[in-house]
Amino acid sequence: MTPHVTALRQHYLPFRFNSRHNAKLKRRNRALIATAELSKREHLPAQPFYVPFSEAVEDSPAPDNAKQLAALVEFLRQYLVCDEHQFTVLALWIVHTWCFELFSTTAYLNVRSPEPQSGKTLCLDLLDLLCRSPWLAPGADSRTVVQQLLKGEHRATAAATSETPLPCTLLLDDCQHTLGLSERQPLVAMLNSGARAHSRYLRGGRRYCLFGPKVFAANALLPHSLAARCIPVVLMRKPSSAVVSRFIPAEARAQAAHLLAWLAHWRKSNASARARQAARSGVIDFAASAPTPHAQECAEPLICIADVIGGHWPERARAALASVFHCAETSLSVQLLSDIRLWFYVRGNPQYLSSSDLLASLATLDHRPWSAWPVNSGRRLGALLHPFGIFSRNLHSSGRVFKGYMFKNLQAAFDRYLPPLRIGSAAKSRPAVPSATEFPSIFNDLSA
Repeated sequence: MTPHVTALRQHYLPFRFNSRHNAKLKRRNRALIATAELSKREHLPAQPFYVPFSEAVEDSPAPDNAKQLAALVEFLRQYLVCDEHQFTVLALWIVHTWCFELFSTTAYLNVRSPEPQSGKTLCLDLLDLLCRSPWLAPGADSRTVVQQLLKGEHRATAAATSETPLPCTLLLDDCQHTLGLSERQPLVAMLNSGARAHSRYLRGGRRYCLFGPKVFAANALLPHSLAARCIPVVLMRKPSSAVVSRFIPAEARAQAAHLLAWLAHWRKSNASARARQAARSGVIDFAASAPTPHAQECAEPLICIADVIGGHWPERARAALASVFHCAETSLSVQLLSDIRLWFYVRGNPQYLSSSDLLASLATLDHRPWSAWPVNSGRRLGALLHPFGIFSRNLHSSGRVFKGYMFKNLQAAFDRYLPPLRIGSAAKSRPAVPSATEFPSIFNDLSA
């Protein structure tokens, strides 16, 4: 018997033993297959129809990165309808999937739309075409996603830990079938842990590294903790006057071949520059582009990539992120706090405002829930402000006692939970002390 046959028999004969031993060997075999597949993906993308990048990169000259990223935006614009800032975020995120291991955080996307049939599935088809090693799962149940996250080379070994990031870019379409609104879902905890490179998900005494970029598209809201870790991308339904191309996979693949070659070339040729930029990302000021800590973690790799590419992309990336985070979902308490700050500002930041004055001004905002509050809703107002440590107090003026809020007690919450107030030309023409009826127009000017 030859040594080769002996080795094969030693590999497969153990399947004759008990079922527990068989399961262990099956898991080992799957891990070996996943490792082999991952080694192939270092040279080829996940889909077999892609061109061999190694040959394309060797024969092609060094491309202009800024122009290639602009070409990526134009490719997306052929099929999707959204504003310029959303296109910028999508293009930078695609580039991020090819080098996310260099950063301490990764960016998640929350693709949503005001109405169904606005291009969310099409957007994920495009990302599936352009991302590195995508795993597209339309309407997958939570068990399937958990199995995908816990298999492969990143699975824990005998040392009970795993240090390898996810070997794929997770694309969950119609994830309202996968996730509910409850925070008490194991899958939500797994996805939350994958936003940071150093985080590990603990399961059955083993730690798993689930670090990697992910996209969620749904007709429903995401759990709040997961939505807070995502960059919102809002797609619009195509108007009758807009001209977009129909997505035909074979034609789109052929058209995107040069973009895929550039992405592979950029990943290899700019590794040192990206590593230097990632190392200094901790000293970059993201406050203007991303208002919350989780938003800053999402923005960090995209801004670093834009800085490496250069040209007008650093300024464009910061402007785009500041715009899209303005559309992020916020709690009612944060919305109320923001409206109160604007009301204080247009009144010249007085020392205090009475609860009745605040309620009267808030009631004029037709697009807010408190527009329907009655005049005696002081307790409802206080209940939303209590989590910030803000309480009304008895105030005295002209011999009368009334409930109100001191500006100095609100300032700390304004600084902690709200982005900096952007003052434009509208502030110069506002009245010194506007009335409650004038507040809605001033509010719209300042919050635009």
